[in-house]
Amino acid sequence: MNAPHSPRATVRVPAPDVARGLMLWVIAVANVTVWIWAAGPTDGPRDRTLGTGADTAGWTADDVVNMAMSMLVDGRGFPLFSFLVGYGAGQIAAREAARRTPLPLAQQLLLRRYGWLLLVGALHACLLFPGDIITAYAFGGLFLALLITASTRVLVVLTGLGAALMVLYGAAGWAARNPGTVRFPSLVAESPQESLTLGVAEGIAVVTLAPIQLLGLLPMMLLGLALSRYRVLEDPGPRRGRLLGTAVVCIALGLATGTGTGLLTTDRLEPSPTGGSVITGMDAVTGAAQGIGYALVVALVCDRVLRRTPGPRTEAGTLRAREHPALWSLQALGRRSMSGYLAQSVLFTVLLPPFALGLGRSLTPTAALLLGSAVWLATLLGAAMLERRGLPGPAEALHRRLYLGPARDRSGPPPPASA
Repeated sequence: MNAPHSPRATVRVPAPDVARGLMLWVIAVANVTVWIWAAGPTDGPRDRTLGTGADTAGWTADDVVNMAMSMLVDGRGFPLFSFLVGYGAGQIAAREAARRTPLPLAQQLLLRRYGWLLLVGALHACLLFPGDIITAYAFGGLFLALLITASTRVLVVLTGLGAALMVLYGAAGWAARNPGTVRFPSLVAESPQESLTLGVAEGIAVVTLAPIQLLGLLPMMLLGLALSRYRVLEDPGPRRGRLLGTAVVCIALGLATGTGTGLLTTDRLEPSPTGGSVITGMDAVTGAAQGIGYALVVALVCDRVLRRTPGPRTEAGTLRAREHPALWSLQALGRRSMSGYLAQSVLFTVLLPPFALGLGRSLTPTAALLLGSAVWLATLLGAAMLERRGLPGPAEALHRRLYLGPARDRSGPPPPASA
């Protein structure tokens, strides 16, 4: 497949899955903001991403939470997942190359995989949460299927060009902000019927605009595809020093620009419209880099833990529940990341809208952080229960059967999760 650094076919290593499991927490606490802001501009907390005014001159607990979220969460989780989507596509391509699968068939496999994923994302956007991100990942995956034979140099050049677009994309997001506007009316509907009707229209719009949203995610997918050829997450040991230094720099850059966006969203900084766009534009790139830094740290931690595990290296490839309970649970959720992501939407639908329990109208940013964390924890425990029983996530099982077919679905190890 013209990929000189393609990874070898091997047992599934934990680092990508642990990173997915951890980033689902980031996504949970980020997405809950969309739900609570939809409660309305008069009785809901202000949206972190808009900077709609501080209530007091001093720092409140909510201000501290919003500041921390801007520095650590906002714009970090989705780019990291994009990186892992690209990385997973590279792993699948390498696996098929090891099986001597002809290139056209390998590309068809990826096209089927992400084509069915697009359908899952569209249904999720229309029926549960119009802020869906799966559709953008699916469009990106379809594009990656056409690039699996591209040289690493080409992928790196495309990543650089895409990073410039990310700056423009982030800057445009600040310039186009509209404080006080309910983003998704379906989330504030008073009845399930009204929510469904509005949600279908919003979901169609989300799917239609997903290729535009992809502009902010595709560079990380391309980078993930390129780095999968060097096994930086599976075997970081030979490059431990360089990867650790890269992670520190990436995280530091993200924290620096995240401080700026945090000051914007808490209204402690009031720049000109151009100044605000510059800050958010730069944060779009450095925030994505911070997400990559998170992934590298996870890979280094997992590698160190596994190297300390007694027994042959091949047997230590999987984390053990008794010896590594936290990492093992994150891995279990990461292996079922699509199911975990969809489960978040189901739980938020029960807890937050007016036609359900209606908690969205009363949550402060601090309470929202706690609620999002609790929802993530519920999915973590559910994934751990499935892992102990040797069962896949329901969404992954259905997706795998759809794109592989019943015959091949019963053979071979599961590929990396796609969302």
